[in-house]
Amino acid sequence: MDLEGLFEELLKLKEEIGELREEIAKLEEEILIGEGQLQRAIKARGIKIHRRDPDDDLLISPEASPEDKTSFYQVLRHYSFRLFLRDLIKKKESFRAEELLRYCSLQAAQRYISFLLKLGIIEVIEKGTYRLPKNSIYSFGPTLEWFIAQMFQREFGSPAFYGIRFKDTPSGGDYDVISLWEGRMVYVEIKSSPPRGIERGEIGSFLARITDLLPDIAFLFNDTQLRMKDKLVLMFEEELYERYGISGKDKFPVQRLVDELFHVNHRIYIVNSRRDVVTNFNLCLRDSLLHQRAEVLPILPPQTDRE
Repeated sequence: MDLEGLFEELLKLKEEIGELREEIAKLEEEILIGEGQLQRAIKARGIKIHRRDPDDDLLISPEASPEDKTSFYQVLRHYSFRLFLRDLIKKKESFRAEELLRYCSLQAAQRYISFLLKLGIIEVIEKGTYRLPKNSIYSFGPTLEWFIAQMFQREFGSPAFYGIRFKDTPSGGDYDVISLWEGRMVYVEIKSSPPRGIERGEIGSFLARITDLLPDIAFLFNDTQLRMKDKLVLMFEEELYERYGISGKDKFPVQRLVDELFHVNHRIYIVNSRRDVVTNFNLCLRDSLLHQRAEVLPILPPQTDRE
């Protein structure tokens, strides 16, 4: 390539870089606007944020590039990878690929390890042996909260906070994820343990937080592919009966939406990871939107061909 052609290429690259900077600036502005709207929605409920979006216990570094965060988010969508990370955290001081095969093949474990090495999440101790250098990480929970907040931002175009702590709320405790979707506040409580590890008191605390926050839509998300009906749904029914008596069964029935997705009056949803997390949340959000709009505008059935 001659000097003139090289000069033209440089000008073209400069122009493209300028366009990219403009797009990034627009996205940053949209994010700030969205976050401001979510903050105002929280403030309107008379609640003050004490803490949000902590990054101390995340697997992904807060200094990671946007590209690395996107890659990490995309791989986190795979259920086997999330299970793999849970096992990895348990063995964080020293592990080999062969020790992390409960939920994936050796080939998959080796791919995951190569991916984590590339992102700097793990490091080599010696050939074939690795460790997690961030000793403060004891649970996958904070990273799972980050993932769900990222899901709302990336898949649903909605501002979202995770790991939120409020000042002086009656029920206390942390709120895992809060988002503003289609002008509606969404609250997500996240459970990473299997249903047998969840106690009924946790369901009561979830309902108490709903009373404090007054979200339009609430989710109890259990990151498992096990059945919800056998324990979680039963605990919901027991807790609702304890609170509202026999009338609660009629006023707040726990009903199946589809497969292992359940709802209470199309406002509270019980969700697991069977199929795909994004798909499951999308189904529930669409169901809520459909029924809330039907309250003011009847939804007509599809028109059929006349004979």
